[in-house]
Amino acid sequence: MLDLRRLHVLHRFSVLGTITATAADLGYSPSAISQQLAALESEAGVALIERTAQRASLTDAGRELAEHAAGILAAVETAHSRMRSRAGTVSGRVTVSCIPALAPTLAARLAALQGEHPELTVVAHETGSTTAAAGVLDRRYDLAVIDDWSPRPPAHGSGLSVHRLRREAVVLAVPSDDPPAGGPDTVTDARLREVARNRTWLCAPPGQLSREAGDRRLTAAGAAPVRRWEFEGLHILAALVAEGAGAALLPEGVVRDRPGVTALPLSPPMRRTLLALTRTTTREDPATAACLRAVHEALGTGTER
Repeated sequence: MLDLRRLHVLHRFSVLGTITATAADLGYSPSAISQQLAALESEAGVALIERTAQRASLTDAGRELAEHAAGILAAVETAHSRMRSRAGTVSGRVTVSCIPALAPTLAARLAALQGEHPELTVVAHETGSTTAAAGVLDRRYDLAVIDDWSPRPPAHGSGLSVHRLRREAVVLAVPSDDPPAGGPDTVTDARLREVARNRTWLCAPPGQLSREAGDRRLTAAGAAPVRRWEFEGLHILAALVAEGAGAALLPEGVVRDRPGVTALPLSPPMRRTLLALTRTTTREDPATAACLRAVHEALGTGTER
């Protein structure tokens, strides 16, 4: 009989690719991981790992068993969720990931949830949207809150359940005492070109979803900023706008009621969507469901334009 814990080690090794990374992920020493994989090879009766002086990699048999391990672990998690649903107790450990801008709001609600359910342990992390889905699928996180800046947010993916929290307008944020704030209420492409030409453009670094969406909008409008300042964090960009440092495309919720910032709607409109991701195998788990409800309560309100 193949040991379930060793199958989990093999699965993590197949995802992470190295003994060292697998050890760090699971909290063991590299030698302990090697021993677990060697024991699994003995159980399977076939070589699973090809070892050289520089690295270890999966054999064909190892890759096949890793694929089976993924299905076995998913089936076990589904069965566990259903049994926990029958018991009806909100307990155990749930690991939640959230984008930095929303983490303070969500953390407060999750802390209250732990107070309501003493047997529940919530572990919270700040993680960007680009890696969150992979983190949920490989069980680093049980629930992830992300933002999606594409015109059509994803529906359910392979192994993922996608829960829509809210959709909000993206606006042109300018300093309240800046001339653009006193002009027409709606920012057309021509107006966007003017702002990009005459103001310092504030944005996230390359690779961030907000940066990619903003660059697409600027390109579509024929706008080419003369000066860019790049900063991590939408709230930091909003604070810079309030200080008069420049202009930025920001979600309405980030700049709403912020002193020193005027939010100008765009024409045509631009939006971002807040989403929560869970595994399909945990849909019946009471603890995951309770955390998902808390996410909706904390973040699932907002206006849509």
